[in-house]
Amino acid sequence: MKLNRRYMRNIRENLSFYVSSTVLTVVTLLLFFLYQIAGSAILDFSRDFYARNQIEDAHFTTYLEIPEAELDELADTYDVVLEKQRYINIETDGVTARIFQKTENIDLYEVTQGRDVSADNEIVISEGYALENNVKTGDSMKIGDKEYVISGFMQRPDYLYMLENEDDSYKNVTTFYLCYMTEEEFESLGSTGCQYLARYHENSDVTGLRRAVHDRYYMSTYTSAKENPRIIMVEQQAQMFIVMAYILLCILPLVAVILICIIISRKVKTEQRMIGTLSALGYKKRQLMLHYAGFAVIPGLFGGILTAVISAAVAQPMSELGLQDYEPMRVRGHLDVTAALLGVLIPTALYVIAALLAVRRLLKKDTVLLLGGNADGGTKKAKRILAGRRISFRTKLAVRSMLGNPARSFVVFLGVFLGCFIMLLGQGIFDSINHMGDTAAEEMGSFARQYILNDLLVENPYGGETMLVSAVENEAGDRLSVIGTETDNPWLNLKDENGSTVPVEDGYYITSLVQITLGWQPGDTVTVYNPLSLEEKELEIAGVIQNNVQKSIITSKALAAELTGLDENSFNCIVSGSTLSIPEARIAQESRREDITDQAEAMTGQMDFLLQMIIGLGVIICIAAVYVAVNMLVSESRRSISMLKVLGYRDREIDKIVLRAHHILLPLGIIAAIPCVYATSRIFFIWMVDYGVMLIDTYIEPESMVISILLTAGCYFGSLWLLRRKVKKVDMVESLKDNRE
Repeated sequence: MKLNRRYMRNIRENLSFYVSSTVLTVVTLLLFFLYQIAGSAILDFSRDFYARNQIEDAHFTTYLEIPEAELDELADTYDVVLEKQRYINIETDGVTARIFQKTENIDLYEVTQGRDVSADNEIVISEGYALENNVKTGDSMKIGDKEYVISGFMQRPDYLYMLENEDDSYKNVTTFYLCYMTEEEFESLGSTGCQYLARYHENSDVTGLRRAVHDRYYMSTYTSAKENPRIIMVEQQAQMFIVMAYILLCILPLVAVILICIIISRKVKTEQRMIGTLSALGYKKRQLMLHYAGFAVIPGLFGGILTAVISAAVAQPMSELGLQDYEPMRVRGHLDVTAALLGVLIPTALYVIAALLAVRRLLKKDTVLLLGGNADGGTKKAKRILAGRRISFRTKLAVRSMLGNPARSFVVFLGVFLGCFIMLLGQGIFDSINHMGDTAAEEMGSFARQYILNDLLVENPYGGETMLVSAVENEAGDRLSVIGTETDNPWLNLKDENGSTVPVEDGYYITSLVQITLGWQPGDTVTVYNPLSLEEKELEIAGVIQNNVQKSIITSKALAAELTGLDENSFNCIVSGSTLSIPEARIAQESRREDITDQAEAMTGQMDFLLQMIIGLGVIICIAAVYVAVNMLVSESRRSISMLKVLGYRDREIDKIVLRAHHILLPLGIIAAIPCVYATSRIFFIWMVDYGVMLIDTYIEPESMVISILLTAGCYFGSLWLLRRKVKKVDMVESLKDNRE
């Protein structure tokens, strides 16, 4: 007898097992390939785009303007490239245009569609806004009181992640865009603000430059590229995609592998009579182990290769799925050869190991027991369960089926758990972000507008409440904003977790986001650094203000001035309940209360497709896992089903007896999934804080909970319905057979 002849017959007889196992392998590996392809494509594009368009290493602003001659002198003295960047923000009908003067050496822009401006009535605008708002080249757009013709779309390296303000949580392409026009037209706009762009060389004296600028011109802000979310978010998210890909390769496929490994082990056990026969015929242990390992190779190898081929064929659209957060980047997707090999080899290797261990375990048993099908002793143990209890036949059979075959029951439970977990996790993340808009706005305060000014002012002719705002860094380089205000500021929410008002004049208070991310506690003495003067300061934490949105230190104006080296009688920030008439050139940054809600809506809008994909993944995993587990139950219960038919039970009655044996695992799997979703969401949102996102509280809508439970139940019962015909196919003759293959 040649063992190889059994492969095709075994595949035909167990086709549903191989199909289900392959589907599970494909579905879980698709996410790995998706994230790996998307991350690599974004990383490759961004690095090339940054180099091509001379991305800045830092930008800064000063309270005193630096003359061109002195700017050149600073550049020569400290071996850096410096360039002045003038700009102005103009709001028209609720939409803000940030108009830049063209630069020659740093942060160049690239026309991606159409052509550059050539006349004073022409502009080029950021492409993301154009696509979002269905704007075409050749259309007219009003800026202020003048109409301009759009000659083209552009992208700028420090705005690939389109944040209106650097402390925003999500891109804004609905009410904000970038714009360039001719030099003459830009000059006609009137007074403008300015910042200074810097590129450093290997031998640049960065510290000397920063100290010199601060001493002579009073630096108001300094942001390095590694702290600029508009820049780092691109590479960080690309790297996060790649990290997530390999985490998924270890977790999701591993979970599917656990399911399949258990099933393979069970399949090998059902072959114990055949193994005993082959062993008695003289086949060696090594031959038998390799033979059954060959069966285990099929779903891993075929599933892995199929997924790799599909992923390679659709690498371009897969790579573009990761671009929803950015400007429309022209990435080139490709499947990395190493990633493809890992995706094929890891599941296959684990399946083979499971089969080898199962056969090895059986071959340690006596050949006589193997020939009798009693090597595992499972049947005898199952028969003793509830043996002396007077309960219904159906209940006793169901309990024996579950407790007598714990591995099989675990597969059903895990399938239900995973399906519900994945579907509810996707909807939970979506709901939490959507809910974030309202809660975040409440935590920040009740102001309608916040204005960060270019200058330090002593008198306020505009109205609203004034604040002194600056920044510090901790020893690890994490940046925190410093807010100097009054306790009775009506526009800020200065309360602790118990709802009591915090007297900020008494000391330095941190927000709860700082407490969570940096681990600072009330009473701690911490060291911070002034990023402008580079001076070191020590401060004692007086308490915590409930605010998971801002990473800030909040105190009085006097203490804020002492910490940052500014004048305590001055201010550079105004908050108010309405729009104020402040000249555009004086405003460095304007924030609206509704911005957070808009950002949340934009984020959830971009996540629609991802949510659908996650729910689809959960549905497939649930159906496949339950199907293969119950299919295993039917296969292992063929003689019992046959006997029930001999005894006169109808097919519908047999369905109720056999297929309903694991119904209790459905609510148990769902109940177990719910707290795991909350815990996983919390960990995910804390992790996302490192990527510049505020801490989002986990919130799941009741409707989402009901949908996930109903989908899970539908998948479970759908799998049972698919298996009804397999029960019908069992012949009465099965119960009369002494042996079966």
